Amino acid sequence: MAKQGEIKKTVCTFCTGNCGMLVHVEDGRIVKLEPNRKHPLSRGFACERNRLALKWLYHPEQLMYPLKRDGERGEGKWKRITWEQALAEIGDKLNELKAKYGPEMLGIFEGTARGNDYWPRGRFLSLFGNPHNIFAAGTICSANVMSMNAAIMGDVSGFAGNINKSNCVVYWGTDPSQAWHRAWAAMLNQKKRRDVKVIAIDPRRTKTTEIADIWLQLRPGTDTALALAWLNVIINEELYDKDFVKHWTVGFDELKERVQQYPPERVAEITGVPAGKIIDAARMYATTKPAFIPYSVAIDQLGLNGTRTEQCRVIMRAITGDLGVWGGELITRPGQRINGGKFITEAELIMIDRLSPEERRKQMGADVCRLLSLTGWSLTSEYIGRVYGVPAPVGVQTNAHTPMLWRSILSGEPYPIKALIAWGSNPLSWAGNIKLAYEAMKSPNLELNVVQELWMTPSAQIADYVLPGASWMERPMCSNMMDFGSMVIGGERPIPPLGERRDVYELFRGLALAVGQSEEYWPWRTLEEASEYRLNPTGISFKEFVERMVLFPDEFDLQPWLKTGFPTPSGKVELYSSILEKLDYDPLPHYEEPPESPISTPGVARDYPLILNTGGTFMPMFKSEFMQRELGRIRHPHPLMDIHPDTAHKLGIGDGDWAYIETRRGRIRQKARYNDGILPNVVNCEANWWFPEMPAGEPSLSGVWESNANVLTLDEPEACDELSGGWCNRALLCKVYRAQ
Repeated sequence: MAKQGEIKKTVCTFCTGNCGMLVHVEDGRIVKLEPNRKHPLSRGFACERNRLALKWLYHPEQLMYPLKRDGERGEGKWKRITWEQALAEIGDKLNELKAKYGPEMLGIFEGTARGNDYWPRGRFLSLFGNPHNIFAAGTICSANVMSMNAAIMGDVSGFAGNINKSNCVVYWGTDPSQAWHRAWAAMLNQKKRRDVKVIAIDPRRTKTTEIADIWLQLRPGTDTALALAWLNVIINEELYDKDFVKHWTVGFDELKERVQQYPPERVAEITGVPAGKIIDAARMYATTKPAFIPYSVAIDQLGLNGTRTEQCRVIMRAITGDLGVWGGELITRPGQRINGGKFITEAELIMIDRLSPEERRKQMGADVCRLLSLTGWSLTSEYIGRVYGVPAPVGVQTNAHTPMLWRSILSGEPYPIKALIAWGSNPLSWAGNIKLAYEAMKSPNLELNVVQELWMTPSAQIADYVLPGASWMERPMCSNMMDFGSMVIGGERPIPPLGERRDVYELFRGLALAVGQSEEYWPWRTLEEASEYRLNPTGISFKEFVERMVLFPDEFDLQPWLKTGFPTPSGKVELYSSILEKLDYDPLPHYEEPPESPISTPGVARDYPLILNTGGTFMPMFKSEFMQRELGRIRHPHPLMDIHPDTAHKLGIGDGDWAYIETRRGRIRQKARYNDGILPNVVNCEANWWFPEMPAGEPSLSGVWESNANVLTLDEPEACDELSGGWCNRALLCKVYRAQ
């Protein structure tokens, strides 16, 4: 137990920002949190979520003890059991199902940065013989982007930059005023100090569009067409870096031919953005150096054709000369030396080489979403591992096909999934078409459903076992952020876990031993011990690491390809992708109309005349967290739908009125919020809503059906992104009417 008056150094993982925090502890209880002004990355920044942290941590509804279902799923009857009993029973059931159906019968759910250690579940799956049937929101939140980067250039772009040195920043489908507070504060500061150019691409007005020099208000789902038009302008006007293209790319001629199909005039008709503005934006981006296109989630959620937008953006970053320059796109690689040694990566711990090629091909959807699956990873990993000198990242860089999962449970095709384990994940909030997800998770075909959680979420309410997880204030962290690079960030455990909560490493170590995996593969009893092991090659102890807060590589090479080449088959940026070609995809980017739109489905549009976007971060919520009335809803009490006043008036909907939003999949209700800067034929409704104060268990499941946008979303396999399996959260068709 912490001594009286101690101050613990750690990082906040309420989001992926990892801001440094000082946690004041008295008699084993946290009494205060403050931003760490000496932290080399966040430098004293902290957002409003931290002001809720103590109320959040000590909320009476936080889970404290293992629970076992004592009735029907969703009936709300539970009995408290010990961890030992839970692990023994779960382990026995997993072994029984494995013997009957094979190790591939198990699926794993996970959330966003709910532990920052993804390797324990990967290690467990590899040793279990499971083909990494990981069903995660990451499919529509960056994993597809990483896989496309791997196919085109081997390295990853869009995640590391330095806005303080950027002269042009493109916010493509993101509003950092809500999504990335630290980056937003940096941008506002730069805007006050100098003339940094901002291009915003968004169908609705936000704080970000209000500071933009150019705002492209496109029809939802047409992003790839817009990106191809930018490439058309950049190439035809010779605004690209000719030296880089000549020496470090392949396929330029083929790309040039392809983009001739997308002149700004034609794309203006597709997107609704005037051709002149498309040209102006492309010129501004290509000629204002250095330029940065930070990662944003919106295109990941378009479904069909979404990942092709990222293909265009990777190409743009490369040919305009923005790779490997301060203020542009920084290249970070794992495996670089720290204090003369190499921090042990997640990929090394995951041990995926224990799976044969035949076993990997059993991953759900490996023959469908081939790029994001182990099929694609197995092609790119050879070149990435060779250049990096450590195994290619695999912790979150590959996913199984989530829409296929639900259908597999219900139909047994292509093989049956019989068990699910979720950690820090609420799929009844984030999955597409949650009515189908609910049907599958309630089905007797699913013989085991285990959830590790902090709260009794709607998804936990229909589980067989609910196990209490540890928050960032109850566990240590020592991470290179899923092998994104070599920098190591983290902190110590501020307090021991409350109740009987356990961190994700303890969960999967316990499950591993319960199914008979040898303790020699799990020699570390705690995350602290595992962290010491990972740090050992650097000669830096965990205690010293905590004091330093961040470990930086001994050297940072801005343009590492000059020494190593790019980690691709050709050693260059492949504008015409040989990896995509081997996977039987079009090697070049192209545009496809959204699967549900006024153009592709005019008959549907007659009954559902408005275009629906779902999502958009809103503070202080993060995904489906902070939904308690005493927490996030003090500031943001109701779910909100942005609608143009003219559209609302025609429908008899006043500002603040409750309104129904309906698609062919279902209906929810949210409060109308007038936004005269949204396209008149578009509405945007917030995602992930549930109401913890409403009754747990059936039929309410804490109000998950009331306002959750994923009642409305589309996950039919033919509508999904062919490269990633991502489903459609945006560019859908709906109708809106006043709730009585």
